[in-house]
Amino acid sequence: MLSVKEPRGRVFALHIVTAQVVVTSVLSLLGLLLSNQVAIAILSGGMICSLANTWLAIVAFRPALGIPPSKMLAAFYLAEIGKFILVAVLFLLAFKKTALLKQPLYVLIMFATYAIAQSMAWVYPLASSKLSKK
Repeated sequence: MLSVKEPRGRVFALHIVTAQVVVTSVLSLLGLLLSNQVAIAILSGGMICSLANTWLAIVAFRPALGIPPSKMLAAFYLAEIGKFILVAVLFLLAFKKTALLKQPLYVLIMFATYAIAQSMAWVYPLASSKLSKK
């Protein structure tokens, strides 16, 4: 009996998303020590990044292994375009629906957290490769 395994690329991409959620949660808890507003701004930026990258991981790695490269490339393009649109819509909603994000300091915190969470796409693979060599 053959078992269908989850493609390794998708699993690895979802591990990166998990790392983004963990970093966002830790930063939000630290921000809570300063104020609720800081924690909300941190959580907003990190979750926008994490949700968009979840979409990317699911859509980009949906095609089965062994399909023509053109279909795999099309899936990555679709995933990246969808991620871009999702990020834009989520930032728009955050600005429209959160009065807190009308203040420049909290906008800066949100964008900084987005950048930190996005950097996990580079940090996690480096860290995991260093740990696997030991």
